[in-house]
Amino acid sequence: MAVSISSVTATLPSHWKYVSEGGATIVFSYVGPPNLSFDGMVLRLRKSGVQTPVLEKQAFGTVAEEEEPDDSSIVFQETCMKRLIPSVHLPKLQSVPVDKAWLEELSRLHEPDRPLQRTVSGGIDTMKGKAVLATDLVGGSGLAIEIKPKWSFLPNKTYLSAANYSIKATTCRFCMHSHMRSRDGETVSLGYCPLDLFSSNRGRMKQAVYSLYDNWLQSDGTVNNLKIFVKGTKIGVDQRFSMFSSEAYEESDENVRETFSEAILALLVGTPVLRILNKLQRTLDSLDIEGLSLLWREAQGPANPPQSTNGYTPLGRAIGVGGPNPSLADWSAFIDEYLTRPPNLEDLRYHLLAYLLSATFKDCSIMIRMDLLDPRRPQGEVDPSKVTVIDLDPKSMARLAKWEKLDEIIVREYSAVPVADRKTCLDDWVDEV
Repeated sequence: MAVSISSVTATLPSHWKYVSEGGATIVFSYVGPPNLSFDGMVLRLRKSGVQTPVLEKQAFGTVAEEEEPDDSSIVFQETCMKRLIPSVHLPKLQSVPVDKAWLEELSRLHEPDRPLQRTVSGGIDTMKGKAVLATDLVGGSGLAIEIKPKWSFLPNKTYLSAANYSIKATTCRFCMHSHMRSRDGETVSLGYCPLDLFSSNRGRMKQAVYSLYDNWLQSDGTVNNLKIFVKGTKIGVDQRFSMFSSEAYEESDENVRETFSEAILALLVGTPVLRILNKLQRTLDSLDIEGLSLLWREAQGPANPPQSTNGYTPLGRAIGVGGPNPSLADWSAFIDEYLTRPPNLEDLRYHLLAYLLSATFKDCSIMIRMDLLDPRRPQGEVDPSKVTVIDLDPKSMARLAKWEKLDEIIVREYSAVPVADRKTCLDDWVDEV
């Protein structure tokens, strides 16, 4: 439904409730009088004092200089993501006009609602003329679960260095990274392996959901890979029984875990989202960062580039440095190539963009919406619109050098684990022709 040019600013700032914020945006949900344009919607506003999204630095070539373009998340989804992920599994996004006076009043009214640690880094960018109106994926009267599944695969062995082969071909990136972060005192999802969640085996998938739930319990709801919302509010462990409808009988902790896991699995197994993300991640990252680093070194010259025994770029030759960030036209052209032909191994620019896009899918989240739990309720037909992929913004070329260094650190740290104690992760991917 199109939103009229004055409709958002015709609502009162008090009709919008502060929901949450990240590093770049603040989100408000509509709680005002019944309104077909805004019921079940959220307003996402850019923050001031933060880095401009990478696509907003590019010239789209489709708008006049004096006209503010639509938010980059909308443009990227419409132009690129809809070609890779079915629209039913993407959030509904639309651009809506806002003005300075309305944004200033909204900011003034809701500043006390923001966490103190967020206020020091900036607030609503009141100079923006447009905002994003999106489906409210956590609101309503039911249950919403956010899963950040992470890396779905073991790397292509062809391009792994001899020094790293035995480790990276056996233990997945997430499990190695979790081991390192846990040793450093961070709260992580120990025991959860993404390869189990992305598996075609329902038993392994269920074990992955069990692990996510167990880590959520043990971390008091602070672990990053699972968030649970009831009637629009993020809940902690003490509120876990609120996931059940009032008609459900009294639950034990074991029943909560089982009912929760089965409800999620019904939607994950009944939709193609995990398989789509799995294929996108692995086909876009076909070289691993080590193979990409080798391609980068060869392209940079000299004729005999310095060799690295561990597969990473030598100092002073950081991968991606000096490479321009892709424009919207670049991304569109890249997806044309990706969808129509096998990649040329020597095409450096193709593989740089492919790795960046793979990173987007490795870092995205899946939102699952359902009624409040009731183990007595028979499972009905799966509604594909209840499973949505979010956080699909493109990554910057400048991140490549950081990712390469992090990969090197993770593997080096994990190499100190005795061989007998290293985790074996099973990649059971079989491509469908």
